[in-house]
Amino acid sequence: MFFGRNKLGGAIISPYHILTAGHGFVKFQTYTNTDFDTASCTIKAYRTNEELRIRLIAYGGDCIRGKSKALANNPACNQSTVIYNRIKAVMLDTDFGNGYCINGHDWAIIEVAEPIVFNENVRPICLPTPDQSIESELMVVGWGRYSFFDRSSPLIHEIPMRYDPNCRAPVTDTMPVDIDDYLCATSMNPLDYGAPRTCHGDSGAGIEQRDAYQRATLMGITSFGTKGCPANEVARFTKVSSYLKEICEFTGVCYTSSK
Repeated sequence: MFFGRNKLGGAIISPYHILTAGHGFVKFQTYTNTDFDTASCTIKAYRTNEELRIRLIAYGGDCIRGKSKALANNPACNQSTVIYNRIKAVMLDTDFGNGYCINGHDWAIIEVAEPIVFNENVRPICLPTPDQSIESELMVVGWGRYSFFDRSSPLIHEIPMRYDPNCRAPVTDTMPVDIDDYLCATSMNPLDYGAPRTCHGDSGAGIEQRDAYQRATLMGITSFGTKGCPANEVARFTKVSSYLKEICEFTGVCYTSSK
């Protein structure tokens, strides 16, 4: 969070670590769509320590904003109900930039400055096992816009989405779909403009599924969708199961096959 505005979502996986999208920690020099088949970007630099130091991590409530001017007060939410923390370190996958932002690897691990204390409102989410199947109905929990014409919401909201294993994008969507670590999902009703779907401000938010005991598992990390957030967009998520080895190595949160 930066001056009360949500910039990136995330998912807590341990008292010290949050999984999120990598693109929030780089500065883009160019972003082009020159051949109408692919879009790519050039990364100019990574966010500096000074830039990370002034950003807040917020968790544990439904309202991200407060009464002070610095926290961008909003009539729908005039008092913050979250706990704040700071960033101690960030681990990025350098292959995100090397792939010009279109070849996957859009994920990052945040290490927080102070240990996260778990309670009934603050809990870590389960990671998937390497061979875990993806359910047809998934849920994104984020702070983003309800549509392109709105501002980011001060209140956390749930976005039900449908898993699309074939990543069938509309003809207006020229971004790649056949990347190994992509998980694709669509609105539950792509023909309804008002149907909930991911939009600006939801980047980094987790897409989860729940079992019969309502235990949530983090299946993906919100990466990108079609510009303008149309109702028929195919949203791309970084598949968490693709990086379990790296997550284990850097956080100590280690899962094995369920077989």
